[in-house]
Amino acid sequence: MATTTAAATGTVVLVDAALAPYEYPDLRWLVRKHVLAVLQEFPTLSPSVDTYTSDSGASTVLLNARGLLTVSSALPPVLLTLWLPREYPYLPPLAYVFPAAAPSSAAPLSLARDHPFVDHRTGRVRRTVPYLEDWAVPRSSLAGLVRSLVAALRMCHPLTPRFGSAVVHATTRATPVEEEQERMRTALLDELVSRLGRDTAAFRGHVDEDIHAMSSIQGSLRARGDAMDRAVRDLEDERLRLERAVTASLSHRGKLLAWLHKTSSRAPEHDARAPPPLAPHAAAGDAPRWLESKASELAVDDTVDALGHALEDGDLISFQEYIKRVKVLAREQFFHCHAAGTSMMSKHTK
Repeated sequence: MATTTAAATGTVVLVDAALAPYEYPDLRWLVRKHVLAVLQEFPTLSPSVDTYTSDSGASTVLLNARGLLTVSSALPPVLLTLWLPREYPYLPPLAYVFPAAAPSSAAPLSLARDHPFVDHRTGRVRRTVPYLEDWAVPRSSLAGLVRSLVAALRMCHPLTPRFGSAVVHATTRATPVEEEQERMRTALLDELVSRLGRDTAAFRGHVDEDIHAMSSIQGSLRARGDAMDRAVRDLEDERLRLERAVTASLSHRGKLLAWLHKTSSRAPEHDARAPPPLAPHAAAGDAPRWLESKASELAVDDTVDALGHALEDGDLISFQEYIKRVKVLAREQFFHCHAAGTSMMSKHTK
């Protein structure tokens, strides 16, 4: 009893020391529980710390459990090794199966080719084992994995006689155990093929749906692209139309400025010999009328000048509006000039 307790204590110390570099220190108690449970349920396994070399060549010191695993009393045992990766328990353990050392009187064994669960080249247990495929925390454990391996390897044992090292007669008949293994192997292969067929059909259905969805999106994007092309063409036409309108406006502006310059150059200059205009007080009785007419005439001149400046700016008034207003103002100015002249003539007549 004391020896068993000491061995268990040594196992706990070994496991705790090996778990020091692992990534999840808060889950060391769970890993320790898994290791102790699998060692208790399968006493042929023992823990150790060794260097694991991955397929890429990287080496890591990992905790592992190794030993003989008996899958059936009628079948030879296998050498099982469970490596615990640094991400355990979130990543499943790496399981390897190898032939156990056979007695000298027995034919040597090797891993069977095309085994559904074990790679015959490396001995690694594939993810096709349901327990590894459905690995999840916290329901999965090392003991559960080993039990699942026992059930799977009992149905399809991975070891087969190595015919190259022993003389085997062609007339040798298969034993009932070998016949059962072959039958189970055929059934498992048929099941795997049927599963692959179902998965392929489901995947093909999803692919067809994705193709239809992408085709619809492609058609919508093509329609949007055509609409954007039409909008760009319309904007280009509008830009050309605006450029022509601006060119026409500049042409009208140039013509108007030339007309204004020509009209200003033809205006009669003030004659120095002409008598100065009469002052308002010179016209005794008609002074208010003359003053009002003269003020209106000068106001019309100021208005015409303001309209000319507005036309030169090009933003406040159009050419047609300018001509219209100038005509009206010229008519009013004519009447004001006539009224002022009439008032002066009536004064001189008197």
